[in-house]
Amino acid sequence: MNEERINSLKPGEARSTGPSVQDILDRDGDNPPAPFRDQSYQYLGSDDLTVDRYICPDYAALEAERMWTKVWQMACREEEIPDIGDHIVYDIVDWSFIIVRTGKDDFKAYYNSCLHRGTQLRPSASEGHTENFRCPYHGWTWSLEGELIVQPCDWDFPHTKDRDFSLPQVQLGRWGGFIFINMDDDCEPLEDYLGVLPAQFESWPMEDRFMSANVRRYLPCNWKVAQEAFIESYHVVETHSQALPMTGDANTQYDIWGDNVSRLYTLNGIPSPHEKNPLSDTEIARMLMAGVGQSPIEGDLVLGPGETARSVYTAALKEDLKDKFGADLSRLTTTEVLDPIEYFLFPNFFPWFNFSLPLVYRFRPDGLDPDKCIMDVMLLHPVPDEGPRPEPAPLTVLGPDDSFSKAPELDQISAIFEQDVVNMPMVQKGMKSSRKGITLGNYQEIRLRHMHQTLDAYLAAE
Repeated sequence: MNEERINSLKPGEARSTGPSVQDILDRDGDNPPAPFRDQSYQYLGSDDLTVDRYICPDYAALEAERMWTKVWQMACREEEIPDIGDHIVYDIVDWSFIIVRTGKDDFKAYYNSCLHRGTQLRPSASEGHTENFRCPYHGWTWSLEGELIVQPCDWDFPHTKDRDFSLPQVQLGRWGGFIFINMDDDCEPLEDYLGVLPAQFESWPMEDRFMSANVRRYLPCNWKVAQEAFIESYHVVETHSQALPMTGDANTQYDIWGDNVSRLYTLNGIPSPHEKNPLSDTEIARMLMAGVGQSPIEGDLVLGPGETARSVYTAALKEDLKDKFGADLSRLTTTEVLDPIEYFLFPNFFPWFNFSLPLVYRFRPDGLDPDKCIMDVMLLHPVPDEGPRPEPAPLTVLGPDDSFSKAPELDQISAIFEQDVVNMPMVQKGMKSSRKGITLGNYQEIRLRHMHQTLDAYLAAE
């Protein structure tokens, strides 16, 4: 788009050259469900952001006080605690919670603190199975339903007899096989908080997927720095340049809905608008097919009449996923299977729709240190049409200096993650030398601005 044309547009109206997402969906010709035809961009301003929000301990403390105590946040997958008595500890900033299955289809979430002298009932970041919750310090014990059932030397506590010593609960909600918690007793229902998100996943619900990878990595940067590396495709041209021959990065579609939900919609199987000498559809198909082991890059693949790189690779992916996981994806359209379609639920939850990269991200502060965070990555593959549901993958924990290559369950995506995380400490350190602030693009970085405006609204509330 030339400079004269750009200058004639209102802020936020400029777009990359090349076909749009909707143009390519038209070309696919297989009529994807309505959510994939949605377009919901809104210009939200062009002001710089301060760097304090990333580096200042006082800002991190304010987030803890006014935001993390008020939002719905994903704590775990239901499949991680499949049996009654199975539990997992979810930690956020200085708070800790026990998520436990109490019945076949019942769950509770308790503050992880003994009502005697405050000892944690279960270690942070732990999981396991129990018949009850027994304090390791003095032995006070609660049932799975949170009732106090053992109080050693109860003769010394007559003043507790008429008081409720049940374990305090935190609000719990469920969607798509995920369990969410909210510390605010007066919070809006999870169903309302999710907004349009459930409708976006109707054609293949998240509960019909199983966790084939579960990886946690500790990172030396602010939690927002980490998640902002995955919230836009603008960085692909520099950070992931190997993807340009077959990824529509600059013509990604960005959508925002309400205060809590946004979407990044990138297309695979088309060349980047940055490519000066784009590959042909046949050449792109050869590159893509190498990813499922069906054809080398220099192979003799020839596209037939009406075939495109997208259609051929989608068909191959469907067969590959059926062979690996026993799931029939034949009813899904090209874009549902092939394209990176990443949703965001404020403040830190990123479920992807597609099956070529069936990812879920979650980012959290590591305590109150603004320079440290925790990144969780899951792969959610389709549950087989027949036979038992596969067991969820065990958690792999990586330190700040560990490579994602130490988690082979992530397969080829680990190399891409490494390209992302190498930037993060430089961003964190560079912000501490900044004397200007953060400048964002009006369109490609709209999801960042949207997220920060929602965050600012929480921090401004008393």
